[in-house]
Amino acid sequence: MSPDAFVDCEHHVIVEGLSDLAPYMTDGWAERLRTSEFQMPQLGPHPGVELESGSEQGGADPYAAAAALDERLTHAVLIPSQPLVSSGWLGHRMAMVFSSAVNDHVVATWLPADPRFRFAISVPVHDGQAAAEEIHRLGEHPAAVAVCFSPMAVNLGQRHYHPIYAAACEHDLAVIVHPGGSEGKVVGPARLGGVGPRTPEEIFCLLPQIAMTGLSSLVFDGTLQRFPGLRVVFAGFGFGWAPSVVWRMDAEYRGLRVEVPWLTQTPFEAVTDQVRFVVDAAVEREPGTWTLASMLGAGALVWGSDTPFAGGGIDSLTGGDEPSRSRMLGANALDAFPRLRAQVSVAV
Repeated sequence: MSPDAFVDCEHHVIVEGLSDLAPYMTDGWAERLRTSEFQMPQLGPHPGVELESGSEQGGADPYAAAAALDERLTHAVLIPSQPLVSSGWLGHRMAMVFSSAVNDHVVATWLPADPRFRFAISVPVHDGQAAAEEIHRLGEHPAAVAVCFSPMAVNLGQRHYHPIYAAACEHDLAVIVHPGGSEGKVVGPARLGGVGPRTPEEIFCLLPQIAMTGLSSLVFDGTLQRFPGLRVVFAGFGFGWAPSVVWRMDAEYRGLRVEVPWLTQTPFEAVTDQVRFVVDAAVEREPGTWTLASMLGAGALVWGSDTPFAGGGIDSLTGGDEPSRSRMLGANALDAFPRLRAQVSVAV
């Protein structure tokens, strides 16, 4: 384990109620949110669903969360959970106002609770330029180490996302891609393959499809090459699927090299350099999966507790050899988050 860092890369923040966000938006927007879709029953990914059930999840009290942190942790990356569902919202401007207010709430309420807290800037992705402006607004905050979003039904390597990637790179921020929970159920979020899922179990089992298509697009559209400083972290998708996808990408690259003349690296090289996958309590940790993970390269995996959902502590990270676990908890995490790595280096 790196002696300088011990990082939880996926610690979720819950906002308990709209009243917590009202100070960070105009009176007009606060009134609109109080009297519009936020009053609807929990039937779909409308804005209010995630707030209405927020207090039931736990994770809304920053000081309680800080007190519960493992004492071995040196940093915990806060990922606001509720904005992730915004890929399914029809009110795009509302999504930006909401995400911005959540970001300000995290800065004002969570960061003072513990000096180990860092945070990911939440952005909806309907408007790439507007998302980039939000990144620029908060990107120089010393506790900002990443940007986080749930993808919409546009492949991650396409130009739609380029303003987000450019802004993230400008501020040395990683990009965390995380499912929003509406995939396969409504128009707007990234789609799932086949006929579509019918039960929650099917949805969670099929979520890796989104990461598969996103990873392929980032590589073959040349986006990783266009942004060589970019670090992409897939969280909430598992990782057991990744080796076979990368193997297939390498095979197709060799057979159809003429179709992607702009690439100067093999897919495996590109993924090894710039993509990381979060291991949390909700994903595969069987011995066979660890063997597969080793085929991705020593730096591929980072650890996240997924608090307050799965809530798997460090000691639940079983399987795998000790050097791999140590890298995952320390050195790999620092490599995944360039801003955090720079802070640790300066502190040392």
